[in-house]
Amino acid sequence: MARITVNTTGTQPTLLVSTDLISNSANWGNIANTLSVTCLQDVTITNSTGIYSYIDFCSGDMQKLTTPADNEISVNMVIDGAVYFGTDPVSPATATEYGVAGLSTNKVQVQFKLVMNGGNSTANAYYYAGQGYVSSLAPTVSPDAPVWVTPMTLAVNGTMVAAQNP
Repeated sequence: MARITVNTTGTQPTLLVSTDLISNSANWGNIANTLSVTCLQDVTITNSTGIYSYIDFCSGDMQKLTTPADNEISVNMVIDGAVYFGTDPVSPATATEYGVAGLSTNKVQVQFKLVMNGGNSTANAYYYAGQGYVSSLAPTVSPDAPVWVTPMTLAVNGTMVAAQNP
């Protein structure tokens, strides 16, 4: 059985976001000018195709139709100052300059690529890619967990593709 492992060096999940939007979904795996969101604690990929159920007088059973999907990627991340606050939050132009908080606050649409098992150019790595918005930031810290962490959601705008690096 082939497994997708994430517990050895170089196989950890990698989340990349960019303000350079790619219009052709066939090229979404070729993301460039990225902010690498590091130190992820967990990752949840939700691919939620809606289902509409109905019944009519022609059949005694429920009928089903699919409706558009509502997809999102949720992570918990340890906050790194440059990744979270950006390298130039005063006059940002790129994802690296905005930082995660700036992308969310300014409602900037991003291109994303979540590589499940390795980096952006890792051969044969599996990934999800698409476009969306950073949301649901809620930084927290406590005396018994003295490192700032935050949940983060990438709310997918449109299609999300699943693929494998060549």
